[in-house]
Amino acid sequence: MTASLRTPRRRIVVVGALATTLVAATVGLAPQSASAATAAPQDGWLRVGHLSPDTKAVDVELSSLSGGKTIFELDDVTYGQVSPYKELPTGTYVLSMRASDAPDSTPVISTDVTVQGGDASTVVAYGKSTSLKTAAYTDDLQQPGDGKAKLRLVQAATTAKTVDVSTSEGTAIASGAKFGTATKYATVGAGKWNLDLSGGGQVGSADVDLAGNTVSTLFVLDDSKGDLTVVPVTDAAATAQTPAGGVQTGGGGTAAERPSTDAFHALVRTIRGIFN
Repeated sequence: MTASLRTPRRRIVVVGALATTLVAATVGLAPQSASAATAAPQDGWLRVGHLSPDTKAVDVELSSLSGGKTIFELDDVTYGQVSPYKELPTGTYVLSMRASDAPDSTPVISTDVTVQGGDASTVVAYGKSTSLKTAAYTDDLQQPGDGKAKLRLVQAATTAKTVDVSTSEGTAIASGAKFGTATKYATVGAGKWNLDLSGGGQVGSADVDLAGNTVSTLFVLDDSKGDLTVVPVTDAAATAQTPAGGVQTGGGGTAAERPSTDAFHALVRTIRGIFN
């Protein structure tokens, strides 16, 4: 593309109802169980995301590095879906993803993940299926206080090598965010924000409503037409209790090992509707 050509302006869409669904179903805003609230300080928290646009639904298995004991499993994880946090003892584990319709097949990807005491992290598979990669991001879930919201961006759109995001008031959320990376967190005032986004020859905007005293991640993904879309996920919220160890996970430790709740399946249907 030469400098004389004008870049088409495209709307980057955030579905408002999706943010509510993700907060309730993905992160789980219900108070934690007594066992989670009294967890040993050496425990950490881990969640998993499927961010590969042309990789079909996968079954996720986390097993111990020594002995191969299965720690937890997630069934039928689809593109754009992020699991709840799982509370785990510190140590190194093996994370494997297999095609949901072929549970005994060779994993489409497998990687070692390390859980640190008192920390939370997000591990994702991203990129096209022919060059699938994994990345682990450390989640800073210290809440910003009343009237404020903290957010970062994970750039997983395959159509843009870098993405820039700023608020309508000029606060930079991401500048030159490279494919497969997570930005640092930025603190903004709580409320409704218009975000300006650009990348891969596309420009656009997205409206997000950030509740006070929350931490969120904006996942930039491909939509079904090859354009950009933003999926917001609330990582920590004021309605959740704080697990021992100082990390607020928004309900980490309450997720079933094989998620089968109505809310979880409603989330799956919502995401499939966006990307299909």
